[in-house]
Amino acid sequence: MIDYRKMQQFIAVAEELSFQRAAERLHMTQPPLSMAIQALEDYLGVTLFDRNRYRVRLTVAGTAFLHEARRALAQADAAVRSARQAAVGETGVLRLSFVPSASMGLLPAILRDFRKNFPTVQLNLISGSSIPQLDELRRQHVDLALVVPPLHDLTGIRTLRLCEQPMILAVPAAHPVARRKRVKLGALAKERFITFSTIEGPGFVAALLDACQKTGFFPHIVHASGQLQAILTMVACGMGIALVPSSMQHVHMDGVTYVSVDTTHIKTSYTLSFAMRESEDNPVVQAFVDMATKHVAANKEKP
Repeated sequence: MIDYRKMQQFIAVAEELSFQRAAERLHMTQPPLSMAIQALEDYLGVTLFDRNRYRVRLTVAGTAFLHEARRALAQADAAVRSARQAAVGETGVLRLSFVPSASMGLLPAILRDFRKNFPTVQLNLISGSSIPQLDELRRQHVDLALVVPPLHDLTGIRTLRLCEQPMILAVPAAHPVARRKRVKLGALAKERFITFSTIEGPGFVAALLDACQKTGFFPHIVHASGQLQAILTMVACGMGIALVPSSMQHVHMDGVTYVSVDTTHIKTSYTLSFAMRESEDNPVVQAFVDMATKHVAANKEKP
């Protein structure tokens, strides 16, 4: 067998055209190097060097072997780098799914940081509501999901809290509240609310119910949808008001006005968490989770 070391020794002699200089370059003595080259020639059954006491030069066979030896070493080095990069998550594929609201706030900045630090990782991005994402994880169609808890069935899934995200009130443009910059949630006790479907977005529903109950009322929910755009459309039509992720205020829709909620005594926010398979061992997944966590922590510390 021609091992990695013999390739290096041959290339050193071929480039130096001197056994002495090649031995010095390889930090070895000349006799073992001469023996290694002779063993290589015996194995190949060809003469690689035309040599005497005055000079060393490559034969035709040696010139041909040098070209392939360099290519073989380059491929071996690439294989080593690839294995090491894959082991720490610097290369590979990450199939990431996320709730749509994350794409208008937090996620793009995290993705920019990740691509800057892990340029060789291939990213496949999919948007979807929380419950279907868990199914995609179990079916191994995605590697990591950004979801809104609480989620009822977490069989085979583990979660990691990433951050809290604020919510804002979406009201019809003609609504009296639309003229205000901020409103107390308690003043909306008699309003008709539009929210997410409990089947697809239980986390958003839980956030609304928790905030309203702490204010002292149970919201009158008249419509539900699994899509944010559909909820905003219903608001624009005057069918009710909705508590939505604050990132949605970047989405302009005729007939919809966004109003801040007074959070002096209550929290109006929802949680973003990572979800992954309990058996997940892809280093790229952990690398992304670590970077996202650091990004959130760094931006939280900014004034």
